[in-house]
Amino acid sequence: MRRSTALAGLAALAACAPRRHAPAPATSPPGAPVRIVTLGDSLALGQGASAPRNGFIFRAYLAVRARRPGSRIDSYAIAGSTAADVLRLQVPRLAGVHADAVIVCVGGNDVVRRRSRSAFAIAYARIATRVRALQPHAAIVCCGVPDVGASPLFTGFERLAVESLAHADDDAVRAAARKAGATFVDLFAATDRAQHDAARFLSEDRFHPSDAGYRALAGVLTPALLRALDR
Repeated sequence: MRRSTALAGLAALAACAPRRHAPAPATSPPGAPVRIVTLGDSLALGQGASAPRNGFIFRAYLAVRARRPGSRIDSYAIAGSTAADVLRLQVPRLAGVHADAVIVCVGGNDVVRRRSRSAFAIAYARIATRVRALQPHAAIVCCGVPDVGASPLFTGFERLAVESLAHADDDAVRAAARKAGATFVDLFAATDRAQHDAARFLSEDRFHPSDAGYRALAGVLTPALLRALDR
């Protein structure tokens, strides 16, 4: 930074003045611990990662815990679940539980099993509505439907059909989140990029994300979750 002659003179005078110890900079106290509950499918569980802690939701939780020591996470997710399964088996477990944040991550299996767009939209809207009723004070974070068509398991016209259905279901999640006053996390855009680097983004099963893939998803979820909890 350039200094003028006048500033240089002031600096010289200041050097001769009695020294005073500057007060120590204030540090932000850690936030209060929170409880996070996860609902969803195998993606919510981190399937495909080298270890469960490398899943994207757990990575996001670690960022929360760094800011809010003592925070905990409980997962009610079940691999293979559809939106209807989450509504029937997982959402009722929120009754009587105090959660500061509820993360919902489901939709991929609805696409793979070719559940109709309307059936998925209805089931997911009911999830969002019921979670809000059971946890009126919690931050709700809705993870969008990933681009299932990015998997090399789907080719040609099948890939296009899968991608189209995933996009439609993703829009349904976005709409349900908006209506419930929840935070929407765009996983579709993140997984869409996997088509260009599937070998790195996907695990050995060529369907679930690898550690690198989950790291990319955590990069989208983490800031959204932190902001939701701060609100």
